[in-house]
Amino acid sequence: MMSRRFATVAGVVFTTLAASLPAAGQEVSYSGSLQYATGRYLYTERASSLFFFNGISAIAGPLRLSASVPVIMQSTAFLSYTGGGLVPSGTDTGMGDRVATVADTATYRQFGLGDPLAHADLRLLGEGSVMPAVRITADVKVPIADVERGFGTGEWDYAGGLSLSKSLGLTLVFLDVSYWVLGDFPDQELKDPITYSLAVGHPIARARLGLFASLFGNTEILDGVEPPMQLSLGLNYLVAPGTSISGSAAFGLTESSPDLSLSFGWLLSFR
Repeated sequence: MMSRRFATVAGVVFTTLAASLPAAGQEVSYSGSLQYATGRYLYTERASSLFFFNGISAIAGPLRLSASVPVIMQSTAFLSYTGGGLVPSGTDTGMGDRVATVADTATYRQFGLGDPLAHADLRLLGEGSVMPAVRITADVKVPIADVERGFGTGEWDYAGGLSLSKSLGLTLVFLDVSYWVLGDFPDQELKDPITYSLAVGHPIARARLGLFASLFGNTEILDGVEPPMQLSLGLNYLVAPGTSISGSAAFGLTESSPDLSLSFGWLLSFR
């Protein structure tokens, strides 16, 4: 899966891209996405996950607030999701000389709610002819998910960061960096990671269609485990003023990332 924080990077990009098109100016939005991910991660057998995200956001002047919650179905309990990224959470993670073995997918397929994520950002500086727009960001992950099923860590996670955006003609460039403070597993200490995403969007076809690409990942969370990093490519289509849909594919660049993630998303905005 694209991790909890930037597993939605593609959705953030298409939302922002849609907001830059002729239907912008909405104050309240509902967004959703259906995502499928598959990979071996650090294990000997392939694991698959399906996510259904629902979120709502509101804009009040320079302040933006949003919250989202996922419904998760996955074939193993050995993957958990922190605010800062995916964590292989089985008793054996494939580190060193150990070889991890995932649970039997026929027996351990699980379904349930993931941890909700709340986000806020505040515009500090509007975009100028040279300088980008600058926003400070804050995130919190609320621990309600079932830890034993791998949907969460059972701990609160917090983040603070900075977001930059700049228009280069019709092309939009986004950079987001956050520092996460993670709660630990009962028997495993987690490092506090930096998450990052770099995205580029470009509207075409009279601004009804948008192309976007993004690179996202995080620094190390578990000792000896290379952190996830993914490259995503996608399309956004403006169906009507305030309504858009998108599709994207993300490809894992490290062993702990899913090999392939596919996503279909939608955005409904209201004044």
